[in-house]
Amino acid sequence: MKTLLKTLFVATAVAFTATSCTQEGQQNAEAAAANTEAAAENAGDAAAAEANNAANATDDALENTGQAIEKTADAAAANTEAAADKAAAETKMATNKAANKVDAAAGDAKAEMNAATRNN
Repeated sequence: MKTLLKTLFVATAVAFTATSCTQEGQQNAEAAAANTEAAAENAGDAAAAEANNAANATDDALENTGQAIEKTADAAAANTEAAADKAAAETKMATNKAANKVDAAAGDAKAEMNAATRNN
C-alpha cells in the first residue's frame, strides 16, 4: 500500500508538472501571439505613417513645381512684353526716319521741279 501511495503520489506529481508545463506553454504561446499581433500593428502603423509622409512630400513637390512653372511663365510673359515694346519703339523710330527721308526727298524733288520750270 505504501508503494501504491508512492506511485499515486508520483503519478499525481507528474500529472501536475505536465499540466503546469502545458499551461505555461499555453501562456507563453498566448503572450507570443499578443506580441506578434502588437508588432504587426506597429508595422502597419509605421507603413501608414511612411505612406502619409510620402504623400505629403509628393504634394509639396507638386506645389513647388507649380510655383516654379508659374514664375517661369510670368518671367517669359514679361520678357515677351518687353521685347514687343522694344520692337514697337524701333518700328516707330524706323517709320519716322523713313518718313523724314521721304519728306526730304519730296522736298528735293519739288525744288528740282521748280528750278527746272523756272529755267525753261
